[in-house]
Amino acid sequence: MRDINKHQMFVVFTIVLVLSMTIYSNAHFRDLFSYYEHTGDKTYDPNDDGWSVDLDASFEMVDQFDLMLENIDEYEYPANSVIVVNQGTIVRERYYNDFSYSTQFNTYSVTKSFTSVLVGIAIDQGIIDSVDDPVVSFFPNTIFDDDSPEKQSVTIKHILTMTSGFDYGVDPTFAPPVDGSMAMHVLNSPVNREPGTSWVYDSKAPSILTRIIEIQSNMSLIDFANEYLFGPLGIQEVAWGTDDSGLAYGGFGLYLTSREMAKLGQLFLQEGVWNGEQIVAKEWVQESTLDHMPANVQFVYSVRPSGGYGYLWWIYDGFYTASGLHGQRIIVHPGNEYALVFTSLDVTQEGADNLHESLLDGDFVGWEEPMTDFYKRSAPYLILLLLFFATTNFALLKYGINQRISSKGKDQDIVLTSLGLSTYPVFVGFLATLSIVFVALDLFFAGSRGILFPKFQWLTWIMLIMLTGSMVVLDGAWLKYRHSADLAGLSKIIVPKSIFFVILTVVLFFGIYLRMVADFSA
Repeated sequence: MRDINKHQMFVVFTIVLVLSMTIYSNAHFRDLFSYYEHTGDKTYDPNDDGWSVDLDASFEMVDQFDLMLENIDEYEYPANSVIVVNQGTIVRERYYNDFSYSTQFNTYSVTKSFTSVLVGIAIDQGIIDSVDDPVVSFFPNTIFDDDSPEKQSVTIKHILTMTSGFDYGVDPTFAPPVDGSMAMHVLNSPVNREPGTSWVYDSKAPSILTRIIEIQSNMSLIDFANEYLFGPLGIQEVAWGTDDSGLAYGGFGLYLTSREMAKLGQLFLQEGVWNGEQIVAKEWVQESTLDHMPANVQFVYSVRPSGGYGYLWWIYDGFYTASGLHGQRIIVHPGNEYALVFTSLDVTQEGADNLHESLLDGDFVGWEEPMTDFYKRSAPYLILLLLFFATTNFALLKYGINQRISSKGKDQDIVLTSLGLSTYPVFVGFLATLSIVFVALDLFFAGSRGILFPKFQWLTWIMLIMLTGSMVVLDGAWLKYRHSADLAGLSKIIVPKSIFFVILTVVLFFGIYLRMVADFSA
């Protein structure tokens, strides 16, 4: 009786540990993305930044935008800021989560659209002839690795439209860090697809554009941008991440405030004019926001446009978008004369787009927490896995160790035992997978901000060992209790089976999570 009680205590303790870790990971899930938030507040005078502001203004779509803001509150969409600019005036402005007009936020891939504007300015100045210039022509004394006719034919336009054909052997969406210059890394990579025939969301290749601007202007990219874009727009103290060579990334890394982001949207609504000055040519504004997606293009990875793609702008019916990781958006709708800015920590990548789509359709469907989606996706597999485990246990009991158990002729008893032995690994294993997802995310982002929850890392390994051990203990106790089983030597069967059940459960549900992430990215 004492041994059984010890076993029971061990199982109960394992369940309490798994539940506690599940509750803890859910409570701190958003903290995993905290390093995305901002670099702090910058010196910023909202009364002298070039904006006219009327937060009580009535305008054509006032009801739709007010309903959108209500839905953000109702569904707890993880926005950090929302700005609505109508006909050049900020008419709605909200900040959340300790953010304000002075918070300098990582815009991520919104950076690409700023890079596109800088290319347009360089063409206006004549330091770049046209988007049809081959990129290697700007590096006349450089011999690149894996040179080929295809590489020689890659143009600026191919980089702008994500159709260059550079192949890194991995998906370049998140641009893993490289030693030295990002631009040189790309140019030394093979071009394995004919330029203009395939589309890859490439966060690395735009650094070629920033390097070309530096070469042709004889200025650093930051200085060029400050003089010809940020300065005229009244944007000061810009932070822009650089690679090891000091080159500003062309595809990401630009930090701005929300109001500064909105200025790019308004600049395009005004066809490149700000305060009466033509910052970038009207023709570039028009050309860069057209759909340049080639016909019959091949999509190589999961990220692909749901609409079209311009010169580092996402193109839709009637509007276009500068889009960054986790819901950073500048949405420009020329027909209705508004620019809409979102900053957020939305890991689904869908919320800002859905809110805008609902705004246009007048049918608000809310926003769903990503883990809620994960639970919905997992539910059918919980049932299927339970049936599979129960079938496995039934076969083991009926045809493997039937000589060791009583009531071996009563299939109904064996079925109930099989279900009982299967329920624990399925549902507790599923909860354990939630902690593994938490750990995996912490490790994934550790390269940028370090591990936030080191104790949770090793505690997860202990939990998995205890989960496997508790399954072994529970199997033995359950067989002895229900069937008076002779347990001598059964560990050779129960232990491998328990390990197999744990591994299969974790692999299955972790795979579902990865599939969900891929869908969000796409």
